[in-house]
Amino acid sequence: MNDTIINTTGTDRITLWKYDGKHVSHESFPCRTWIFASGDRYDLEFLERQLDTGNIEHQWDVGKDVYGKVEGLKIFEKPGSLNRTIQIIESIGNHRKFMIYNADINNHLRFLAENDLSYFILDDPMDFDMNIPHVTVEGRMKYGAPEKISLNGRQFMNIETDVLEELSGLIRNSMMIIYDNRDRFFSKILMIMRNMGIGVPSFSSAKSTTYESYGVTHSKSANVRIPGKLCIPMDSFILQEAGIEGLIETSRMSGLSPEKAAVMTSGSAVSSMEETFALKQNIMIPYYKNDHEYEKNLETLLSTDMGGLVLQPEPGIYSDVHEIDFSSMYPSIMVNYNISPETINFHHGRPVDGTPYRISEERGFLPSALDMLLKRRLFYKSVKHLSPVYEKRDKALKWMLLTSFGYTGYKNAKFGKIEAHEAITATGRYVLKKSIDICRDMGFTIIHGIVDSLWIKGNGSIDELLEKISRETSIGIVEEGHYRWIVFVPAKNGEGSLNRYFGLKHDGTYKIRGIEIRRRDSPNICKNFQKDALDVLSGCRTPEEIREKYDQVEKLKKRYLSMPSYISTDDYMIEFHMQKRHGEYASMTIRKSLGETLEKRGLEINPGETRMAIVSDEKRKTLSLPGDEAKPDMKYYRKLLMRSFEPIDFIFSSLNLSPSVQKKLTEYP
Repeated sequence: MNDTIINTTGTDRITLWKYDGKHVSHESFPCRTWIFASGDRYDLEFLERQLDTGNIEHQWDVGKDVYGKVEGLKIFEKPGSLNRTIQIIESIGNHRKFMIYNADINNHLRFLAENDLSYFILDDPMDFDMNIPHVTVEGRMKYGAPEKISLNGRQFMNIETDVLEELSGLIRNSMMIIYDNRDRFFSKILMIMRNMGIGVPSFSSAKSTTYESYGVTHSKSANVRIPGKLCIPMDSFILQEAGIEGLIETSRMSGLSPEKAAVMTSGSAVSSMEETFALKQNIMIPYYKNDHEYEKNLETLLSTDMGGLVLQPEPGIYSDVHEIDFSSMYPSIMVNYNISPETINFHHGRPVDGTPYRISEERGFLPSALDMLLKRRLFYKSVKHLSPVYEKRDKALKWMLLTSFGYTGYKNAKFGKIEAHEAITATGRYVLKKSIDICRDMGFTIIHGIVDSLWIKGNGSIDELLEKISRETSIGIVEEGHYRWIVFVPAKNGEGSLNRYFGLKHDGTYKIRGIEIRRRDSPNICKNFQKDALDVLSGCRTPEEIREKYDQVEKLKKRYLSMPSYISTDDYMIEFHMQKRHGEYASMTIRKSLGETLEKRGLEINPGETRMAIVSDEKRKTLSLPGDEAKPDMKYYRKLLMRSFEPIDFIFSSLNLSPSVQKKLTEYP
C-alpha cells in the first residue's frame, strides 16, 4: 500500500504525516510563500520603496483573478512572517489603496495544492480508505467532575485507576482520538491522569465557542490537541452526519486536514475546495472582496430576490404519489448554466429568466471548480446502496454541495456575488416551473412542490417523464419515492404545511418530516407513540384500509395516556437547545431554570448547547437531570402526548375533507 498523507503540521517548515497502513512516517520541507498587491501605479511604486527599506523580497509581475489579468507586486515571505507583512502593506495603503491576494489561505492547504498533493488520495473512487486506529472517549459530568466514562462504547460506572490506565494505552496505540469535551470532560480526564502520574501525552485545550448560522445559535466544545495524534471532537457536524468515512472524504475534497475539516462548517469546506482549485489553476484569491452589489431599482430587487419556488399542498391524504427530486439542483444549475461572479453581466450572453442578468459563454470559475465535486457526489449517490462507506461519502459531499450555493450570497465569500446567487434561484424557479408544465402535459397532477422537489400523481410513465424533464432542463432528476399513500399535515392556520408530511412507500418504508418522531426536542414517549401508530398503518395500501384501523389506533392512544409515571425515565427526557445564557432570559422559563440547575451543579452551559432533562413540575419550572431520581409532571407530558396524536388523528379526519381532496383520493388505481 502506498504512503497516504493523513495530516500536515508546521509553519515555516511543513511536515507531512504519511501512513502506510501500519506506521506513520514524517517528511519535512521548507516553506516559502508569496502574496500579491495591486493598485494605482503611483501607490505601488511608493509601496515598492517601503519594501526595499524593509528588505522584503518582491518583484513586478502580472497575475490573474477570476475577472482577468492583474498587474502589481509579488511579495515573497515566510508563512510565519506573513501577517506582519500584510499589516505593513495595509498601513502603507491606508487600508484602501491596495487589493491584496493570496494573503489568508490555510498554509497547509496551499502547500499541498501548489505541490499537487492531497489527503487520503484514492487510486479508484470505489476503493475503501485504510483503517486508521482510533479510540472513542465519551462520558458524563456531575457537579463539575467526570462521573462516568465510555471507551469505544464500553461503559464504566466508576472512573478508577485501571480504567484510566486502559485509556492511556488506547491513546498511545491509536492514531485518531474521537473525544467528548462537553463541559470539558476529556480535558478534565487528561488532567486527572496527569495528576495521578498515569502516562498521558502533553495536550492543550482551547475555549468553547459559539456561532450563529441561519438564525440558530450553535456551540462548539473546547478543542483538545495532542501532539502526534489526530484529535476529532465528537460534536463535529460532519462526524455526526457522515462518520469517519465522511470526515475523510471532506478532508480529501476540501484540502483541509481531518482536524480542520472536523471543526469547519460544510460551507468553509467547500470554500477551501474552491481555494485549492484556484491555486492549482494559478488564479489569485482576494484577501477581501471588492465587488459590490449592482445598483438596482425596487422593481428589479423584488423580481430577482425571490428565493425558491414553493407550491403549497392542500392538507390531506393522497394515494399513489410519486416524489421526484432534482439531484443537487442549485450546484447543478451553477455548473450546467455557467453561473459564476465573473459570468454575470447586463449586456451579452444568455438571458437569465425573470432577471435583467445575462450569462457570458466563457466557462466560469465556480462551474469549473464545482464540476468535479458534483460528478463525484452523483457517482456516490448512484452506488451508495453497495456499501455504507459510499453512503457516508455521499452524505459528506451532499452537505458540501448544499452550502456551495449558499456561499454565493455570503458577503465575505471569496468567490461569491449576490447577483450570482439571484441568478441561481431565478434559474431554479424556471426549472421547476418548466418541470411542472411537463408534468401536466404528460397527465400528472401536482400535489406539492418545494424548490427542488415535486409530489405528483398520475398514470403516465415516470421514466419517460424524468427523461424529458432532465433533457429539457439540463438538470438530473430522479424518483425519490413512490408512495402507497402520503399525508400532508396542516399548519396551525389550517393551510398546508410545507415541511410536515409522512408517507408509506411501496417498499414498505416511511418518509417522515416535521412531526414529533423526527423532532429532537420531543420525548421518546411521543416518538414511540407515533412509531407504534405508523406500524399499525404500515400494512395499509389505500385510504380505505387506513380507515379500518381507526379503532386500533384509538386503543393505542388510550394505552399511552394511561402509562404510569414509573416507566423508564429515558422516555421522558427532552433535549433543550439553549439560544442564550440563562441569565439573559427575561422571565423564568424552563430553559432559564435548566441553566440555573446546571450552574448549581458546577456545570456551565453556553448558547448553542443542548441538554437533556425531565420536566418534573412545569408550573414551578422544576427539572431533573440524567442520573436523578425523577418523577415526570404527567400533566405536562399528557399535553405533549396529545400534540403527538394530532398528525395521526388528521389521517382519519382528512378522509372527510373537501370535495376537491375527495376527488383526488378516488383517483388511485
